[in-house]
Amino acid sequence: MECRPHRFAKVLLSLILLGASTIHAQEPVQKPSSLIAPALDSVAKAGSAVDLNKWKGGNGAREEVDANLLSMQKDLANTLPPLLTASDAAPTAASASLPVLLNLDALYSVLLRVTIMSRGNAPRDQNQQLEKSAQLLDAARRDLGEIILTGLRSQEKRIAELQSTVQQQASTLAAAQQPTAPQPTPQPVKKRKAAPKKPAAKPAAAPVPNPTPAK
Repeated sequence: MECRPHRFAKVLLSLILLGASTIHAQEPVQKPSSLIAPALDSVAKAGSAVDLNKWKGGNGAREEVDANLLSMQKDLANTLPPLLTASDAAPTAASASLPVLLNLDALYSVLLRVTIMSRGNAPRDQNQQLEKSAQLLDAARRDLGEIILTGLRSQEKRIAELQSTVQQQASTLAAAQQPTAPQPTPQPVKKRKAAPKKPAAKPAAAPVPNPTPAK
């Protein structure tokens, strides 16, 4: 079977431009594209270097490798770029980076099949390039997964701290809004009425002497 070499040149150029623009931006948060660009560059070069006309084995094995290479080329050219654009726009959002990670897992699985089939069948230089690109892609996807996991843990911590702050503020506000107990109304002091003064005792009248009868 006459196998045409796969052309990854356009894919390679787009990946180089994407990685370079991200690296030179020098932003504090590393974007997924800059993290995995070297690995994708290696995969594109290894795929471009594969010449199945020089491989050993039957047509069935070559056709399988040819289909896998075509799948890798389509993924690098069509599927990954929009995913990377979305993840670069929100590098700290796990929801944007997870699709990239899942795509890398699928890409690595296909590349690994090609690499395994190249052992003993492909020329030495082609096999070495495939082995190297598989190692780099595996490391890149692991690094991206670790970054996503670290980001999720950090978000969980911030959410827990925010919930604690909100609960404390709610408790403080509730305590401030509780009505205070009314102060008891002082009872009016009753003025005691002065006891009426007893009238002063009148002096007793002097006894009138009885007249002595005349003798």
